[in-house]
Amino acid sequence: MVVNEKEVHLKDIAEAILEAPSVGVLIYQENIVYANKFFLELTGYSLEELNRMSILDIFPAEEREYLKSVVERRLRGERFTRVYKELKILRKTGEIRYTLTFANTITYQGKPAGFVVLIDITRQKRLENIVLMLREVNQTITSSLTEEEVFEKICKNLVEKIGLRFVWVGFPDWKTLLIKPKYYYGYEAGYLKKIKVSISAEVPEGRGPVGTALRENRVTIISDIRTDPRFYLWREEALKREYLSVAGIPIYKDGNPYCVLGLYAKEPNFFTDETLGLLEELKGDIEFALKRIEEIRNNVIISQALLKSPAAVFILDEEGKIVFCNETVLRGCGRSFNEIVGQSIEMFGFKLSDGSDFYPVFLKFVSQEGDKFEDVLFCSIKKIYMEMKIYPIEIGGGVRRFIFLGRDVSEERELIAKLEKVMLEDPLTGLLNVEGFERRVNKLLGEVVEGFLVVIDISNFTYINRTYSFEVGNRVLKEIGKVLQGIFPGSKDLIARLGADEFGCFLRKEDYGDVRGLIDRLGLVKEIRVEVDGQEIVVATNVGIGYYPGDGKSVRELLEKASLALSEAKRGGAGEFRFFASHMELKAQEIISLDQLLEKALENRWFVFFYQPYFRAEDLRLAGLEALVRIKVDGKIYNPSEFIDYLEKSRFLPKFEEWMFEEIEEKARRFRVPISVNVSGRSFSRRGFVERFLNKFSGEDLSLEITERVFIEDVGYASDVIKRLRGRGIRVFIDDFGTGYCALSYLRELAVDVIKVDRSFIQGVVEKKRDRDLVEVIVLLARRLGIESLAEGVETEEQLDIVKKLGFNYVQGFLLEKPLPEEELLSKYPEILSKDSQKT
Repeated sequence: MVVNEKEVHLKDIAEAILEAPSVGVLIYQENIVYANKFFLELTGYSLEELNRMSILDIFPAEEREYLKSVVERRLRGERFTRVYKELKILRKTGEIRYTLTFANTITYQGKPAGFVVLIDITRQKRLENIVLMLREVNQTITSSLTEEEVFEKICKNLVEKIGLRFVWVGFPDWKTLLIKPKYYYGYEAGYLKKIKVSISAEVPEGRGPVGTALRENRVTIISDIRTDPRFYLWREEALKREYLSVAGIPIYKDGNPYCVLGLYAKEPNFFTDETLGLLEELKGDIEFALKRIEEIRNNVIISQALLKSPAAVFILDEEGKIVFCNETVLRGCGRSFNEIVGQSIEMFGFKLSDGSDFYPVFLKFVSQEGDKFEDVLFCSIKKIYMEMKIYPIEIGGGVRRFIFLGRDVSEERELIAKLEKVMLEDPLTGLLNVEGFERRVNKLLGEVVEGFLVVIDISNFTYINRTYSFEVGNRVLKEIGKVLQGIFPGSKDLIARLGADEFGCFLRKEDYGDVRGLIDRLGLVKEIRVEVDGQEIVVATNVGIGYYPGDGKSVRELLEKASLALSEAKRGGAGEFRFFASHMELKAQEIISLDQLLEKALENRWFVFFYQPYFRAEDLRLAGLEALVRIKVDGKIYNPSEFIDYLEKSRFLPKFEEWMFEEIEEKARRFRVPISVNVSGRSFSRRGFVERFLNKFSGEDLSLEITERVFIEDVGYASDVIKRLRGRGIRVFIDDFGTGYCALSYLRELAVDVIKVDRSFIQGVVEKKRDRDLVEVIVLLARRLGIESLAEGVETEEQLDIVKKLGFNYVQGFLLEKPLPEEELLSKYPEILSKDSQKT
């Protein structure tokens, strides 16, 4: 059997993961069927024992209910990935371990199975808990004014924020030698009434962790209450209340025993020799609080136990200057304590997970007075990744310090990256696979307003494989992936291979403007040409499109709808695409029809001008013509409202402009009255169009009509163009004046000839005094600026009478004349061609 290079590499990766000394791997079906050496050591079970256990047996009760449904889904064959950042598992002894866990569905010996990879993070979790405990104590010290407040807050915080089961504070009664409880918090359930604790070593009640701690002035721990013989007197009552590990912390005053804290955890080994130093530091902090409770508001001693911590520890002031660092930091950067203290944390070149600089974000955190700041940093000087957490500490007088705790997670990140690459990428094309596509797009959906999920099927892939070979077929797939990334550059990281001959892509609508822009891009996908070994291969496709959010709110829903649309497209033959949403499909068909209409109109010269006359207001003599474009085909007339918006944004606009130039030039030579022609904002904004117009036309018989909005967008450019047009004798009209952009102040800067007051104002001059007054102001201001005015849309005698009184120079509207084709125009107004007619 031939083993290809890729299979060898995958085998090497798999063996490296299975044999890693800190990575647990197991496979389960109805029972656990495989576990590697590290997992056996972590749980304390033998493989034979695990083979008799369900996967749920290794989790505590509070985790099982949630995980039960996940396990059932996997064993049914459903494929999905889960990442659990702090998943608890039970050792054989009942001790809880915290893990960073990755899980996926695989096929094992022909049946669905769960595949689990985990890393033990219990030490990190406990270190964080203890550091948090120190933080809470220090906060209590800085904010408390009485001894009672100190103990009550410490008990409450250790239970609520650290997760201890129960905490109490007892004081010695020197007459009876018993330790009497005074403060407590948590799940007590009558425990303190059931037990006796003595300070004397002569009686059994004095040999437990609490009595021993107070008598010998040392922190005493019992990691497992169930098995430690020192706790036999209190074991029964403790186990009833789920106390499984305990620590006694003595508090001395002036060298004499003063009181003792009893700390109880719900899990075994919560307190171990590893945490002993930090518990001793807690003892010291409390003693310091009791001895100098007033000074503590201004000065907190930082825990010396952190100096030996394997984690990197900094203490920063509010400006980010380093006040303290531990030996881990000194070893890591090869500098002395004095070389680092007093310097800014900027010296380490930390970058946040999003690539931004750590320092300015830290200063923002300081200013916002947050409770906790955590991220994964990249340390530029050591080229390592650190899991970082920062806790603020009040030290009195409004002054704060910040504990920076960092753990090197470079190896973990590398392992995670390798696992994710295997799980989320298609090995052939390097694109996302289905799982990676779903994960990445689902994350994106909450951030976009509208988008399209596109499924692309290669309709002739079987033919390609049979004709050229499977190897060539694979290379074609790779090339198609590259082509798609070129066609959809804004979505390079959102393209996936979904199946043997199917690709998927998620497109943000904002990247393509509208459905028209999307259709233009999809046109490039209909037929893809790729080159393999110098030979061009034509790849035919079909495309189905799901619309977000209308067709679905998740990737799975959108994929389902896009696949249904794809099936419909296939029925139409190669090169077809379909939207699932009916309104989108109608819109697409409308755009395609318009596109075809405009293309044929240019080829067959179906564009024509209709001409609507406008007249002098004073005597209603013909003053000029407005050229209005139409499409005329087989006796049908298409009005501008049916095509002009699309035309102005389409690829056909330059050719249409050529036709318009020819038509206007010919009419300007023949007609003896001025002609005005409407120019789109896109054309006016293109300097090439303006230059061609200036080179082609001159004289008073031609006017340009431009909407007010175009002028307002770039007043400086508009003003310059108007001056040049008028310098050539070409008059300039502002069309639709007052429709939402009315800015009278711009009239001073724009030396136009005529403003055309929009019909919406003219319609209201009879019944609306406000409209009439506004129109009167516009006409008066225009006259003072030397600008003539034209009333659009005059349809009644009353309107005509009023606009005359208001002082308009020209009137236009259906009352006087509608737009006419050239033949009818010349029949009704023969003087247009008359050499003796008077020009305006």
